[in-house]
Amino acid sequence: MSALFSPMTLRSVTLPDRIAVSPVRQYSARGGLPDERHLVHLGSRAVGGAGLVLSEATAVSPVGWISPADTGSWSEAHVGAWRRKAST
Repeated sequence: MSALFSPMTLRSVTLPDRIAVSPVRQYSARGGLPDERHLVHLGSRAVGGAGLVLSEATAVSPVGWISPADTGSWSEAHVGAWRRKAST
């Protein structure tokens, strides 16, 4: 078996393979909240077989935004919106 398709452990997480999808900026969040578009985008990569899918850059403060359509993580609402997208 190719090493690409063999499992890999990073600390306490074992990935099913060594395929990783790098972050892709979508510029589609409103108020910093990731929505269903983010779920479909990230989920389709995971279902497609990637062992690791990284989300886009996420601002920890509205002051740190690169654009007004960036995702954020500065409130409980943001954390809740990301929770469904980050579930395994």
